[in-house]
Amino acid sequence: MTAECLRVKLPPVPSVNSLYFTTKFGKRVRTAKGKAWFAVAEAIIRAEIERQGWTMTDCKVVVEVNTHWPDRRRRDTNNLSKALADALEHAGVYADDCKALLRYIDYDVDREHAGVDVVVRPFDEVSDVWMYEG
Repeated sequence: MTAECLRVKLPPVPSVNSLYFTTKFGKRVRTAKGKAWFAVAEAIIRAEIERQGWTMTDCKVVVEVNTHWPDRRRRDTNNLSKALADALEHAGVYADDCKALLRYIDYDVDREHAGVDVVVRPFDEVSDVWMYEG
């Protein structure tokens, strides 16, 4: 049986600057900190896929994100997008992150439970349509 949605709690996503560096030839490479975060995140995601019975999809999905920052430093939730989308793809949630529509629902400061709550669900042609004209 395939789960209707996948719910995952991930550790805080490091900043993009600490996940990657650019070589002198212009290639983006993961840092040691980046490799470590991706390894942990992908392991958590794979375990939840197994536990919840999620099946990889190649259809459009909505990825709802609720972020819990570890402190009050100023941060931009949009900087999480690429790392989250890549981790979900590499762990087997969907075949290609070009089909993932990330939606940031909320953020807060939660020192004890810092991290990212993620819910992945199929795109719904009725409830997920653009409802604004012009």
